[in-house]
Amino acid sequence: MDSQVEEIKSKVTIHEVVGGYVQLQRAGRNFRARCPFHRERTPSFMVSPERGTYMCFGCSEHGDIFSFVQKIEGIDFPTALRQLAERAGVVLVSRGSRDYAASRNTPEVKEKEERLRDVCEAATAFFESTLAGRKDVQDYLTTRGVSAETIKTWRLGYAPASWEELCKHLLSNGFSKDDIVEAGFGVKSERKPGEVFDRFRGRIMFPIFDASSKVIAVSGRFFEKVLGAKDDSEPAKYVNSPETPLFKKSRVLYGYDRAKNAIRKLDCILLVEGQFDLILCHQSGLPFTVALSGTALTHEHLSLLSRLSKRLVLALDADAAGLRSGIKSAAMALALGFDVKVPTFLAGQDPADLARENPELLKAAVRTSKTAIEFFLDAVRGTLPAGRQGDERAYKKIVETQILPLVAALPSKIEQEHFVRIVAERLRVPEDAIRAEVAKRPALPADDVAATKDSPLQEVAPTQTPSQLERAAGLVLFHFPKTHHTHERLVVLLGDTRLQALQEKLAPDAERLRFEFESLGDDEALTGEALLEAVERAVIEEEILTVRDALRGDAGVSSELTQKLSLLKRREQELRK
Repeated sequence: MDSQVEEIKSKVTIHEVVGGYVQLQRAGRNFRARCPFHRERTPSFMVSPERGTYMCFGCSEHGDIFSFVQKIEGIDFPTALRQLAERAGVVLVSRGSRDYAASRNTPEVKEKEERLRDVCEAATAFFESTLAGRKDVQDYLTTRGVSAETIKTWRLGYAPASWEELCKHLLSNGFSKDDIVEAGFGVKSERKPGEVFDRFRGRIMFPIFDASSKVIAVSGRFFEKVLGAKDDSEPAKYVNSPETPLFKKSRVLYGYDRAKNAIRKLDCILLVEGQFDLILCHQSGLPFTVALSGTALTHEHLSLLSRLSKRLVLALDADAAGLRSGIKSAAMALALGFDVKVPTFLAGQDPADLARENPELLKAAVRTSKTAIEFFLDAVRGTLPAGRQGDERAYKKIVETQILPLVAALPSKIEQEHFVRIVAERLRVPEDAIRAEVAKRPALPADDVAATKDSPLQEVAPTQTPSQLERAAGLVLFHFPKTHHTHERLVVLLGDTRLQALQEKLAPDAERLRFEFESLGDDEALTGEALLEAVERAVIEEEILTVRDALRGDAGVSSELTQKLSLLKRREQELRK
């Protein structure tokens, strides 16, 4: 795998990759840009073509092409590896069952995935063309507030109300029945062995895209029944693609591919529940919106989103089921360190309704969202049975069982104290009573919130600011190879033991120090000499202090120490000239 990683790096340069997302300007041997990971006016994001690395001096983000693609796209390493391998024309070869990224990129698996992607694309194009000929469906979308531009942008379509029209179309285009079924668009017939029929019939179709904006699944909203259907029951309002080799519901968020850059730029995520909610939020000027795809919010969803922002606005359904789902989602997100808020809508309204009525009202609702704990404190009172809305004892009980776990989920004790005070004031009980109940209620089970080893949710231990000596020595240490005479002189000044300890201490800042060295000028010999002099001055200052302390404590060797002090001061004066 390491050799394949290096092969990819040799064929795809880091400034080509980074340059696809930000405007790079030449800065000596490197490139400079405004950091894509935080807001800044003065460019502090540096890219080194020689080393294949990047470093931001503003937010400390750093790494290589793989970590850059992971961060900018909000994807994991195996996905970034596959994307860059495709770009470089490198076929990844599996070296074992545990090699996840490679096993997903054997020629056979790669060919199969490409075939399924082709099925998804062909089906989406078919649905688009069908919608173009159905004015009644277009009129319905118009009544829902969907513009023609949004229909085109999101590639909405229509699945005909027939049993085999899509399957016949795909078969005529060379796809096999197995491919159609495995991609999620066909269902094997039980009555006619060997035959397949359409999974989606009489439905408005919403393509679901991966992080690279490729169609991997669909969601269909019911519009009409198949002509002559014998089943009189009401069909499901929404039917989603089943899980396939391309589509995993627990990992995919609808609209993520279009929202990720806005989320990163605005540092905010708006999470909604339905397809109409999603596209109308984007249409209304809220491009940082994503939606769930036929499943509850999962830890994998939150891990994906946390790479972009930790500020989450939950705009889920306002009914009882939506409230329960919202509380559970909020608890999970709070435990993972998200700042969670919830907008207030009028009874029975959802984001799509408000977007259709007045987009500015939707924006205002999102802008004035309450913290999740304060929102649910108000909302749970409405879940009490009719006639018991004023029952304070019943209200306190429901707060105890549903809201206090949210307070317990907060990782920060300061935040917990803040909300303990709010809950105590609302319930008119002593803060100590709330605090005691919170202490009884642990946050979510460890399995639900534990971050994996490569998860961005892990805390990073703070590093100490290096001294002037350490910084100057580090600049030399990480720029010059050990065989270089400048590095050898550094060993003479500091000694092997001290230099080894310094290398271990400064290892997390190695890339920063390399970029700092390069920013000091093009003449590396001159820069190295100046830094060595700075290290020597600092070492001499340390020795002078040591000798003075010895002179104070041991008069028996004062002559020898005085002579050494004189030599040190003379060398100090020489270095200052």
